[in-house]
Amino acid sequence: MTELDGDLHLQLAGLRPAMDSFLRPQAIAVVGASSDPGTLSGLLFANLAGSGFGGAVLPVNKRHPSIQGVAAYPDLVSCPVVPDLVVVCVPAPAVGAVIAEAGRLGVKAVCVISAGFAETGEAGSDLQDALAREALAHGTRLVGPNCAGVVGGEGDLRFNATFGRIVPPPGNISVISQSGAFGLGVLEMMGERGLGLRNFVSIGNTADLAIADFLLYWGTDPGTELVLLYLESVPEPRRFMRVAKQVSARVPIVVLKAGRTDAGRRGAASHTAALSSGDVAVDALLHQAGAIRAESVEEVLDLAALLSLHHRYPGRRVGIVTNGGGSGVIAADACESNGLVVPEVSPATADRLRAWLPTEASVANPIDMIASASEGQYREVAQVVGQSGDVDVVMVVFNVPVLTPATAVARELAAAHNHIGAEVPIVAVFLNRDGPPPSLRQAGIASFVFPEGAARALAAAVTWNEARDRLPAERVQPRTRPASVGTFLAEARLRARDGWLGFGDTEALLESYGIAVPKSVTARTPHEAGLVQSKLRRPVVVKVAAPIHKSDIGGVRLDVSTPGAAAEAVRGIRADLEAAGVADLGDELVVQEQITEGQEMIAGFNRDPLLGPLVVAGLGGRLVELMGDVAVRVSPLTDLDVTEMVQSLRSYRLLTGYRGSPVLDLDAFHNVLKAVSAVAEECPEIAEMDLNPVFVLDKGAMVVDARVRLYMQPGAGPVTSRKWGS
Repeated sequence: MTELDGDLHLQLAGLRPAMDSFLRPQAIAVVGASSDPGTLSGLLFANLAGSGFGGAVLPVNKRHPSIQGVAAYPDLVSCPVVPDLVVVCVPAPAVGAVIAEAGRLGVKAVCVISAGFAETGEAGSDLQDALAREALAHGTRLVGPNCAGVVGGEGDLRFNATFGRIVPPPGNISVISQSGAFGLGVLEMMGERGLGLRNFVSIGNTADLAIADFLLYWGTDPGTELVLLYLESVPEPRRFMRVAKQVSARVPIVVLKAGRTDAGRRGAASHTAALSSGDVAVDALLHQAGAIRAESVEEVLDLAALLSLHHRYPGRRVGIVTNGGGSGVIAADACESNGLVVPEVSPATADRLRAWLPTEASVANPIDMIASASEGQYREVAQVVGQSGDVDVVMVVFNVPVLTPATAVARELAAAHNHIGAEVPIVAVFLNRDGPPPSLRQAGIASFVFPEGAARALAAAVTWNEARDRLPAERVQPRTRPASVGTFLAEARLRARDGWLGFGDTEALLESYGIAVPKSVTARTPHEAGLVQSKLRRPVVVKVAAPIHKSDIGGVRLDVSTPGAAAEAVRGIRADLEAAGVADLGDELVVQEQITEGQEMIAGFNRDPLLGPLVVAGLGGRLVELMGDVAVRVSPLTDLDVTEMVQSLRSYRLLTGYRGSPVLDLDAFHNVLKAVSAVAEECPEIAEMDLNPVFVLDKGAMVVDARVRLYMQPGAGPVTSRKWGS
C-alpha cells in the first residue's frame, strides 16, 4: 500500500467512513425509486435489485407500497435499517430535504443522481451550494449531483447503483468519470475487452467529494491496481497533483482529459503567458502528478489491458516475434516511433533461434518465423527471446492463421509466459478477424488487435516505471524573500505602466533574487547614450526601456561600438517609434553591455487562475513562440522538475556541446529557473515574469531582457473558481 505523508494520512482517516459507505455498503436505499423501467430511476433500481447485492435493498417512494416487487417505504425514517448509502433520484428542489433526513439518521454517504443544479446556471448553482451546506451540517458526504451513480462492493455485496445496463466483471480497475454517460460507455467497452472493474464513480458536479478524495482511498486499497480517470476539469488542481503524485507511486493513474484548446493563448501579453496557457498547463499538471495521459478512448483501454495485468515494465528493449515479415516491420516502426528500442539479438541467441526455425526464417529482430510457424515454434522462440537477456519485453505478433489456429498459439504463449516469468512480460498482438483469444488475458498476457496500440501502451508503461523508480525529488526550498521586497514592490507599483515594472525596478528585482544582468545604464538623450558607450568601452545594445516586445517596432539596435553610433541609435529608435505611433515609449532608453556568446533561452512564469504559477523554460529569442520549444511545470519546482524541463527541450543539445560548440553552464540556467520559481512563490504581487533572452554562457547566465507585470491593485490576484482545465 502507498505510504501517505502525515497530512494526507489524516485526510484519508477522515474520509474513510464515508468512502466505505459509498463503495462497501451493506444497505442501500434508493429515494425516488420507480417501477417504470423507462425512467432513469426505474432503470437504476432494476440494476441494483438485479446485481446480486446480498445486502438490504430499500426503495423509498411515498406513492407506492412496492417497487418492482420489492416492499417500499415512504421515507428513510421508515426503513427497517439505516442505509449505509442513499441514492437520490427525486426532482432537484426535493433533494435538500432528503439529505437533511439522511443526515439526521447518521447516513455517511449520499449519491445524488438528480440533475438541475450548477449545470443549469446561477439558480441551480445556488441550489447545489445549499445541498453542500446541508450535508456539511450533518457530517454527510455527497457524490454528485447530476451523476450516473456508483458500482462497488465485492463478493455477495457487489452492487450496480447506476443506470448503465452493462458493467464489467469484478476486477482490479477503479474508474471515475466527470461525464456519467461517457463513463458508462467506457464500462461497456471494458466488459467487451474482458477488463475487470473494482469500483466506478460518476462524480457529477462535485458539490462535495472530489476526484482527489477517491484517489486517496484507492491509493491504499489493495484491490485497486489501476485507476482510470475521465476529466473535463480538475477541481482543486494543486491538491489533485499532490495526492496523485503519492498514489501513482503504487497505482498507475491513466487520464483522458477532454478540452484541448489554444483559446487561452489569445491576447497573451508576454511570451511566457502565451507559451504556458491552455493544454500545455494540463500536460504540466498531469506530468508532475505522475499520471499517464491518454489521447483517446482506445488508448485508455489499451493501457488498461496492459497495466491491469502487470505494472513492472522496467526497460525499453522489445523483442518482436512474428509469422509475417510485414507485420514485424510495422511493429518495429511502432515501437521505435514511441521511444522503445528494437535491438539486434546476440549471436548466441541467434544460434539458439536457428535450431528451432527453418532456414527461410529471419533471426534478426523482428524475428520472422514465416507463415508456416507452428504453435510449438511460437512457444520455443518466445522462450528463447524472453530468457536471452537481450530484451525487456517480448511482443508476439500473430497474423491471420494459415496453418496454425489462434487458440493453439494462445495456449502455447501461455506456457511460454509461465516458463519465462513476470520479469520479461509477453505482449500479444493478434491480427485476425476475431481478435485475441480470451485465454491470453486469463493467462496474464496483455493482448491487442494492432501493434500500434500495443507499442503506445507499452511505451507509456515504461515511462511510468522510469518516473516511479526515480528517487523522490526534494522540493526546491524558496529563498527567504528579502525584507525590503514588499516595500519595494509597493513603491514600484506606483511607477509601473499598466502594471509593468520599469527597467530599473525590474533589474533591481532580478538582482535581489540573484539573477545576473549585464551592465546597463539609462539614457534620455543621444549625447547621454554616447557617454555611456564610451565608459563601457565595448559594443553595446541600445534599446527602449519600456517593457514591450522591442524588436517588433524597431525599439532596439545591436552592435553599437562607438559613441557616435550610440547617439545615432537613439535617434533612429525614436524615429521608428514615432512611425509606429508610440513615440511616448522612447523617452527613456537603455545602453547595455552586449552579450554575444552563449545560447539564448527563455525563463519565466505566468499565473493560472487556479493552478497558480506555471514556470516556463525553453529556447529563447525573437522566434520563441514560432519555434515553441518550451517546457512548463507547476511551481514550486523540485530539482527533478528543473532537470527534466531543460533535458526535455529539443534545444537541450545546444547547451551541451552540439557539433563541437562549447559546453555551457547548465547549473547556471537551472539556478535561474529555481529563482523564477522562488519569485513566483514568494511574490504574489507579481502576475507574470518574462525573461527573454537568458544567455547561458560557458560560465554563468545573464538575463538580457525582462518583463515583469504586477497586479494593478495591492492584494489583487487571479480570479478563482473550484474547477480548472476545461
